[in-house]
Amino acid sequence: MTTQEFSRLLSPIQIGGKQVRNRFMLTTHNPKMNDERYLAYLEERVKGGVGLVGIPILHETVSSINFINTGKVVPAYAGDGDGTPDPESEEGAAYFDETLIPRLRARADIVHRHGAYCFGQIANRGSIRLPDTFQPMVSPSGLADDHVRMASHELTTDEVRRIVKLFARSAERIKKAGLDGAEIHCTHGYLVEQFLSPATNRRTDRYGGSAENRMRFLLEIIDEIKTRCGDDFPIGVRISGYQDVEGGMTTEDIKAVVKRITNSLAYVNVTAGTIGALQKGVVTPYVASSFIPSGFNVPAASRIKEVCTVPLIVTGRINDPWQMEGIIANGHADMIGLTRALIADPHLPRKLAEGRAQEVRKCAGLNECHFPDRVSSCPVNPMAGRELDLKVQLIDKPKRVLIVGGGPAGLEAARIASARGHQVTLVEKSDQLGGTVATLARDPSRREMITLIDTLKREIREQGVEVLLNTEATPEFVAKHKPDATVLAIGSTPVIPDVPGVDTVPVFNALEILDNPAQLGRRVLVVGGLMDGQPPVLAALYLAEQGKEVTLLSENVGIGQGLEWSIQHFVLKRLLEKNVRLMPLTELIEAGRVPRLRNVFTKQVSEGEEIDSIVFACGSAPRSFPQIEGEVYRIGDCLAPRRLLHATLDGARIGVRL
Repeated sequence: MTTQEFSRLLSPIQIGGKQVRNRFMLTTHNPKMNDERYLAYLEERVKGGVGLVGIPILHETVSSINFINTGKVVPAYAGDGDGTPDPESEEGAAYFDETLIPRLRARADIVHRHGAYCFGQIANRGSIRLPDTFQPMVSPSGLADDHVRMASHELTTDEVRRIVKLFARSAERIKKAGLDGAEIHCTHGYLVEQFLSPATNRRTDRYGGSAENRMRFLLEIIDEIKTRCGDDFPIGVRISGYQDVEGGMTTEDIKAVVKRITNSLAYVNVTAGTIGALQKGVVTPYVASSFIPSGFNVPAASRIKEVCTVPLIVTGRINDPWQMEGIIANGHADMIGLTRALIADPHLPRKLAEGRAQEVRKCAGLNECHFPDRVSSCPVNPMAGRELDLKVQLIDKPKRVLIVGGGPAGLEAARIASARGHQVTLVEKSDQLGGTVATLARDPSRREMITLIDTLKREIREQGVEVLLNTEATPEFVAKHKPDATVLAIGSTPVIPDVPGVDTVPVFNALEILDNPAQLGRRVLVVGGLMDGQPPVLAALYLAEQGKEVTLLSENVGIGQGLEWSIQHFVLKRLLEKNVRLMPLTELIEAGRVPRLRNVFTKQVSEGEEIDSIVFACGSAPRSFPQIEGEVYRIGDCLAPRRLLHATLDGARIGVRL
């Protein structure tokens, strides 16, 4: 495979007076890491060959106003502290310069050291600013966001002008820190888009009404940045390809905005979607999962490019290198913006440049990187965010390592251990590798999970790992093999609860339904118990799409409450469209053709509707293995049944530890 296949992706491009080495941009995102971890995370991706990088400016509130306690703001990453000076004052400007510029400069230095360029993104969430900052939401018209659901302060004309100046001060700070330009965030339901969109802008002053007036906030931000930073300071914008919102902007509306501002810009970065995927109903999420088609935003970006006089970057779940090349080759965009694809494989650009496209680890769209309350993590690349801790270094004294179980945990452990120089043998009882994931990937909703298994299988084969299929690793087998270390990755077994009457009706677990859904009959009860992740909801969705009449029980307050927001909302919408009966706060207390149910709060007992079968998707139990001598480790579900994310992370951790 030659680099000629990706000649357009790998060709340089002029952005803001700089020659960027290729057509890849690591788009701005916040992986919720401390500075030390973030810098290592960032460096790994720039070393991987990306040409342009978006950098969060670290402090949203320096481009907004605190309306409850004037002159006091909450420092990001510092908890609920109220002791900082007013960002509008000279004292405040100096304080934030001193606080933030060194941190921004450290990011710029890393990017430049490895041959790339970076733009700092200026963002203000407006009415979707999360309330756990203990700050008020603001908006053009005082509307509450569907996701945050809290009242917002309607900005006065004077306050809008003040925020314009704070945007420009943030850009000035970006310039002082040595970044190559500033990117204005105009999408995802944030404040600038709230002004642009007739769905959220009901103002009657100079910032509302006509399309030109709704653009005024953005136009003034651009002008103020140029006044403070100079006409030659590059400015990019990140904007939606379409606004999937009732009464919102169409692609033609957004084309008009881009046409109005394109000559003032260095680039246009076209994305789509909104936080939480809620805006008068379930709409396009800004972090699109595997439920959304790959490259879904390309058609809109292509139409916007018709009026764009500067390079256009397109983003939106693009995870295949050949698709990326085709987008550029067909003139739909000039660059490809990636976040999750570079979380999954930070070396994607370098691999293409070296003719190793087949080695790219593809993002599977599981959205484990997008949980609001924890650091970004990735089941495809467990090293992401752990670059300082999980270093793959050659071992001084290689061991004979026996790994029992060929699921994702065992495969990842084999990959890392072999890469470190150990002699690895992997034993799998069945006739195929992949474990539970290989079965789940037969579900169309989870088909992309198989790309992880295919990648791991290829990598261990290339590394020379000995694989023994159709082989049961008994204690006698282990003793005969004489390993220096044994890693048990034998997974878990689906649980069928000991409910009265369970023997009076056909019963299945969530894996068995993929073999022959016809055997379940027409009316199916799916029991989720306390399981708050994917198994119950996706089992119910799969059966509903097979034409079954499905009832889904959950003992939790909400159905699928442990899922990432956009996945939960999207799947619930699909379930309701398929007429699945959703029953949260409900447990099964007696099985049978007419099951008996109980509300977990009130303890009220009721009879369910008549059913033909029950599917239990309420968890699993670790598989046991007889006691063996020597250095032994358990990983993955046989240690504690959890998610795919934890399985591959366990595998990576033990691979580095051995």
